[in-house]
Amino acid sequence: MAKKQQRKPQRTSSESAGATEVKSGISLKEMLNESALGKLKQLEKDMKAESERQAQEAAEKKRREQEEREKNKSFAELLEEYDKKGKGKYS
Repeated sequence: MAKKQQRKPQRTSSESAGATEVKSGISLKEMLNESALGKLKQLEKDMKAESERQAQEAAEKKRREQEEREKNKSFAELLEEYDKKGKGKYS
């Protein structure tokens, strides 16, 4: 009986060329063209600006909610808060 030889799948020339480019040390910047790199950088700037804007909006919303809570406090809550600060008449 003859032994069967195991065959390894053959790589196409483009696959082997791609593997050698990655191993040769070509960076992503070199692989991308300038316009694609510019688009990615602009997208990154836009995303940062959007996250900063959202953070500012959240801080503003929190500030408005705090003002609303202060405005809606009852007399008892205000008196209690005044006493806690140590400025009360009987402290």
